[in-house]
Amino acid sequence: MNTNEYRCVLVRRHSHQVLAFVGDGHYRLPRVHISRQMRPARELQKALKTSWELNVFVLETWQPTNGVGACAVAELLTSQMAAPFEEIRIEQLLHSEFSEQECRDAGLLLEGRTNMPFSHVGWIDEAIAWIESVTGCTFRSRSIEQWNAGGGFALFRVRSDEGRHYWFKATGKPNEHEFTVTKFLWELSPDFLPKPIAFRKEWNAWLAEDAGKPSAAGLSAAELAIAARQLAQLQILTIDQVDQILTAGGFDQRLPTLRSHIDAVIAYLIEAMIRQTSPKAAPLSRDRLLELGEILRNVCFRMEALNIPDTLIHNDLNAGNILFTGSRCAFTDWSEAAIGNPFLSCERLCQLDTNHEDDARITYRNLWSDRLGSTDIDQAFVLAVPLAIYAYLYGRGDWLEMPTTRVEFDSYARSLARHIDHAAQSRQLLDLLCQ
Repeated sequence: MNTNEYRCVLVRRHSHQVLAFVGDGHYRLPRVHISRQMRPARELQKALKTSWELNVFVLETWQPTNGVGACAVAELLTSQMAAPFEEIRIEQLLHSEFSEQECRDAGLLLEGRTNMPFSHVGWIDEAIAWIESVTGCTFRSRSIEQWNAGGGFALFRVRSDEGRHYWFKATGKPNEHEFTVTKFLWELSPDFLPKPIAFRKEWNAWLAEDAGKPSAAGLSAAELAIAARQLAQLQILTIDQVDQILTAGGFDQRLPTLRSHIDAVIAYLIEAMIRQTSPKAAPLSRDRLLELGEILRNVCFRMEALNIPDTLIHNDLNAGNILFTGSRCAFTDWSEAAIGNPFLSCERLCQLDTNHEDDARITYRNLWSDRLGSTDIDQAFVLAVPLAIYAYLYGRGDWLEMPTTRVEFDSYARSLARHIDHAAQSRQLLDLLCQ
């Protein structure tokens, strides 16, 4: 199935009682089904509103593990309650809905005795009070649209009573560095990110003005060109800031680093192909993967020979992370910020809409033409195609140290390996490597 069923623990702010159905002498929690590809917090909010007209703020979500189903804990934001529910104590769900361990975990959360800063009942009141103090606006309507919640993370969009929108974001492990990276980039050049309002270190959080919306129907040629221009401008500004970005928490994806891990990545892919059980696509052979490793190594050497300066790169550049307002855009979600060859980010941008990739490359070329020769730029565009896919797979590199494999990551890695294989068959690339 492509959905997870969530048991929903809906708690009253002051009584800490939860809503449940009663039938046949047993209490049952309300349930909703959420697509695995969607953000759980956002979809839970929408589903509970649609099904029972309940306005909630999601505090925590637990994904299904070891046969235990998914669960979500949410705080009711309004006093209204749909007729089918009764208010009960969490202990009354023992055995009918929860194991003893689950009941203890849920009880600790409702009592505020967890180490997750955003999971206790009433936290949203603290957040709203802080937002009011730094914006001078009021938020009595509690118009909150959540995008992420649980596990030490929080992301929501809130509308003031005056109709202004703001974004609140807080990150926990393993993305705590996003706070320092984002703060550094704002201080370096605020024109390329959503405008910051305030930071709160103890929450690892920040508040920003609304900076527009991602393109709903995919990027147009004009939008792709705007993004390419501003991406290049931001990257050029960071040429002399490499060490500072690494210190702030950016990851090292410089070419020597990527090259030094090729053998480990290829070794993993060989094992992942052996573990493949799906017949949908033939696994790549060991010999072909070793050949791809040599191609990637040669690509790295050729790219290094171009002497392109390292810059900031956005290694999670998707349409949702580019916000447009008129003739400008802002880049958001810097958890995968890294230092590396700038043309890798350009290639990621081009893949968002291959129908308009030439527009993006022309714009990007114009911004770099004062620093690089035309032939070097042409070669960088060709070399970046397989290298950008490999860099995306390598990511932070920490997964290479995982003691056990994960089925979903195996599938993801095999898919990217096939994309690298396809890119490596490019006649342009093969001709360039033979020169």
